[in-house]
Amino acid sequence: MATTLDTDPVQYEIFPQRMLNPSSAQELLNRLEQIKGVTRVLVQGPRLPLTVPYGPGKGVPVDHTAREIIRVGDQVMELQVKVGRIRLEAETDVMEEVRAICDELFTFPFELKEGLFLRRKATVTDYAKYGPDEQVEDKSIYGMTDPSMTPTSRICESCVDTRE
Repeated sequence: MATTLDTDPVQYEIFPQRMLNPSSAQELLNRLEQIKGVTRVLVQGPRLPLTVPYGPGKGVPVDHTAREIIRVGDQVMELQVKVGRIRLEAETDVMEEVRAICDELFTFPFELKEGLFLRRKATVTDYAKYGPDEQVEDKSIYGMTDPSMTPTSRICESCVDTRE
């Protein structure tokens, strides 16, 4: 188990044995958001491209069933990855609450680890996107962007959630 100072946030990684479908990911993210003290959540997994990136079908639209619009809290966003890992940061130790949520939602094995998974200092990508450290007001954005992401593809502001 990783040791942290009193001022350092605690970080966890949830690593399910299977990829999560959009409805399961949405449910998990909403439940994690309700835990008091959770400050950041990052999902990782293979990208779900809009078009075929290479090969004979390059440029052909891809209609992937896992690329859905989900609602997490009051944010509506398009899921651009197939969720394989969830990393979160909390102000206090919330491991037992996270484990209880995962035990309830997952019918398959998963790993829950404590450690350092999210960046605390600017990466080269962060520097290129946001500028020098002195110009960045919110340091919690470090390590939260995809290096290949365009500046306009942050959160889908024009997305409309068609599900009720």
